[in-house]
Amino acid sequence: MALSEDDRSDARTEEEFNFEKDSLHLLPLETIPLRSTALARARLVKNVRMEGMVEVFRGIGTGSGQFDPISLEQSFDIPGDEEVTDADKIRALASLNSFDVYSLRIQLRTLGIDVDDIDNLRLSKEKRSELTKYMVGFTRPLIHQIYGDRDTNISDMSELIALFDNPNKEEALKNLKLITENLRIGIGDLPRFLEDYGDTFLSLAYFRDTLEALEPQFESFFAAMGDIRENHQLRQNGSLMRTMDGLERDFVSIKATLEGHFTAFDHQTSAMWDNMTSESFHRLKTLIESSHTTVGGILCGLSVKLGAWDDRFGGRDAGLISQAEFIMSDMRQGMDILLEISIPPVETPEEAEDEAADDEGVVLL
Repeated sequence: MALSEDDRSDARTEEEFNFEKDSLHLLPLETIPLRSTALARARLVKNVRMEGMVEVFRGIGTGSGQFDPISLEQSFDIPGDEEVTDADKIRALASLNSFDVYSLRIQLRTLGIDVDDIDNLRLSKEKRSELTKYMVGFTRPLIHQIYGDRDTNISDMSELIALFDNPNKEEALKNLKLITENLRIGIGDLPRFLEDYGDTFLSLAYFRDTLEALEPQFESFFAAMGDIRENHQLRQNGSLMRTMDGLERDFVSIKATLEGHFTAFDHQTSAMWDNMTSESFHRLKTLIESSHTTVGGILCGLSVKLGAWDDRFGGRDAGLISQAEFIMSDMRQGMDILLEISIPPVETPEEAEDEAADDEGVVLL
């Protein structure tokens, strides 16, 4: 089973745990119900080649101790008296394209893996605080929709939710009645609506923040390829030049796919605010959630690849030959996986009809 809070202090600090939980490429296995204590103290990592590996230690000077999930039984004492063993769970998780909490909510449900503590599938308090700058743009329209031009001291989602605990019952009921009338929902549905609203836009803020953080790494990598192309010796290497040309095209295409998702979210968000109801919100929520695994997978792949480049060559004078070797090995390996994530499968007319029929059966709030 998953580690208790007391056990966690022996495995990793709270700060380390939150860092892992907030990342796209790390998954602390203590959050997953496992019987093997040794595995519960490990974590899954996505490496630069887009492979999911079990990491049992990492340190300065010691490097990273990783195991291929395929051979877990050879290295760990795994109870085999269950239909689904710890090794089965870890192999299934290692195959996921991203370990971000929003993708995990969907994928764990698909895999039939229940998490003991639902807070482990939420961003940390510190990360939520970092994303406040994005959330202002999402909460202000809702507050304006509710209050219009009336004076109000409400400025964010937490203050809206706090209305339920307002000691002034008359004032609280007046505010709640105003909210439910404007959104056309029952008062009993309001707490869930506000929670879903905040969480949906928090996921969008999380992914947008990740993409913006990648911008300087994109620039650094592209600049390095430019320097390599200008080197007289290296530009004679036709295989290297073709590989860099392909990588450049692929990264530009993948980034354009991401930006296309965000543009679609922005358009749908604007349309929702033109006619803000629980139904219009849930149409947007469905759109965003249906893209979580794709957007999360792309961002995870970009993060591990560009992050590995930045860790190795960023901020220091590195030889062009070393950079070229890294491009020909680690940078190009796994790009096919990243491209596959970013290019959605072609939907047949029959699948489109089935999806439409499923949508008709969705009950909103």
